[in-house]
Amino acid sequence: MTDKKWVMPEWMEPYREYIRNTGGNTVESMMNGDASPLINLPLSMLQACVKSQVSMLYGLHKDGRLG
Repeated sequence: MTDKKWVMPEWMEPYREYIRNTGGNTVESMMNGDASPLINLPLSMLQACVKSQVSMLYGLHKDGRLG
């Protein structure tokens, strides 16, 4: 496991407000979280939702479809 924390890239900042299902947490804390579904299913699901949205943004950015 790495100690390096995920930080939102500068190009993604304008889309921060559109990332949903954070449960009131920051996008960074959700991306860096590793809640186990066996221990905390709701938090685990929220983290999966946020990670999916961030992954989609990376894909759109890579394809030149943002901005």
